[in-house]
Amino acid sequence: MEDYSLIVLVGMFVMMYLLLIRPQQKRAKDHKNLLAALKKGDEVVTNGGVIGKITSVDSSFAELEIASGVVIKVQKQGINQKMPKGSVKSMSKSSAKAQSSTKIKTIKKEK
Repeated sequence: MEDYSLIVLVGMFVMMYLLLIRPQQKRAKDHKNLLAALKKGDEVVTNGGVIGKITSVDSSFAELEIASGVVIKVQKQGINQKMPKGSVKSMSKSSAKAQSSTKIKTIKKEK
């Protein structure tokens, strides 16, 4: 009877390792490799959901251009994933005005 309970206990620890600990370690390793490979021109998403293009990178921080002429500085740890090239659409001031006026016209028509 004691052998059976010991086997069950060991089995529970093995299952915990395989289902929880190992995948978490793999994700942490992948994230560390992602941060080490960041370079200028990469398109990324932050943990807060901000999408931007990297303009410069140092050991702890990265600068992201989130709109034309708008650059923010974020911690590298705050970068969640790398996006495929072309995901970030550059938005000029004139296209931003055109989009906002189109939205306003649509809202007025709905009322």
